[in-house]
Amino acid sequence: MKVMKMGSVVTLLFPALATAASVELAVYVDKPFCEAVARLTGDQFVLESGLSRTVEWEPVELKGEGPTVRRCSSLDKTIIDLDNDGQSELVVKTTFCMKEDPSDSLYVFPANSQALEEASWQDLSPLLATHDKFERTGGTYPLTALRIDKSQPLLALRTTFILQPFLMDGRAYVGLTDARREWLVIAKYRGGERFEDLCYLRSAN
Repeated sequence: MKVMKMGSVVTLLFPALATAASVELAVYVDKPFCEAVARLTGDQFVLESGLSRTVEWEPVELKGEGPTVRRCSSLDKTIIDLDNDGQSELVVKTTFCMKEDPSDSLYVFPANSQALEEASWQDLSPLLATHDKFERTGGTYPLTALRIDKSQPLLALRTTFILQPFLMDGRAYVGLTDARREWLVIAKYRGGERFEDLCYLRSAN
């Protein structure tokens, strides 16, 4: 069983376009891996192109008439082995707005799934019905490895989420943050709605 370790806290400085973004590696399972990801993490916890371009997304065109504003009504798909089990999956990333703030979700299917062909803007149930997903808009993603003192409130990502799947050294990972962009979680997807947290990065700004 892997154990998350508290950093001593390691502070890493990364250049943005004109300023420097400061990120702390607070908790980690694999320190060299987490430090390598941190070096490729830009300002506001947006993965730099070296990581973000490792997954190629294709816009999804659903049947029916959809909303006109893509910022709050986008669906994108890719084929990737998201759970690292040797079999590629169809991964659909949706972005819908909650109180005008965009929030991402992930839905995972077998690579040959017809869910997108069966779904429409008027009926998204074939997409939403999967048990393999990250669907937390309006909810929380607790940072359980940071709750060292049980008397303290449990930290969590909240309400609206930014999800960034990426590949490194042939393995798939997911970067998760929220609208506050205070914490970035690097995790492995484990099927269902389960994720294994590997790194917690904290914005030092």
